[in-house]
Amino acid sequence: MNILITGCGSGLGLSLSKNKNHTIFPHYRTGDTSNQDFLIGDLNEPSFLNRFSDFIVDKNVEVFINNAGVYLGDSLENNSDEQIVNTLTTNLITPILLTKRVFSYFKNKGSGLIVNINSLAGKTPSAKESIYCASKFGLHGFSKSLQIEAIGTGIEIVDVYPGAIQTRMTSHRPNHKSLMSPDDVSDLIYDIVDNNKSYYLNEIVIRRKVK
Repeated sequence: MNILITGCGSGLGLSLSKNKNHTIFPHYRTGDTSNQDFLIGDLNEPSFLNRFSDFIVDKNVEVFINNAGVYLGDSLENNSDEQIVNTLTTNLITPILLTKRVFSYFKNKGSGLIVNINSLAGKTPSAKESIYCASKFGLHGFSKSLQIEAIGTGIEIVDVYPGAIQTRMTSHRPNHKSLMSPDDVSDLIYDIVDNNKSYYLNEIVIRRKVK
């Protein structure tokens, strides 16, 4: 399948982009613009949306993995206005704008899979993560509503809620080495992509093993 993945520069996105069983079109914020199989650019730039729309059509994208995101963890009063706007834009507004275009394209095709990489923070709030949780709770609500709208269109939408993964986002944690491997989480996501069973998963929660 032809799969477009946002945020492939590091972490889970990088692991997802290494899959050899599908044709992967990775997105990077910066990179080699001469490679026509890469989608390069800042997702939050308005001009990016037109290039994104053209890219999904040109590459006949069948699966969209909405992975790009940023983390913001601190007391509310310590978050600058700029940090708040950037977090809500990157984690919620931009995914909605991208999904709008993918959804329309898939609807016209009569098929497609959208995988939203959310977070446990989209289900369970934590102290000093108010803005991050707001962005992820918002994505949760958006996706759940769209899943209902997608009934009968041939479009499947799956929400993935992983706990902490070994990425740059969690590198400050003292238990970083005991967190989930991005490769393990990537494998599970591709199990969802490759699902040819008679059932449909609309969400999955992934937590690390506690030994």
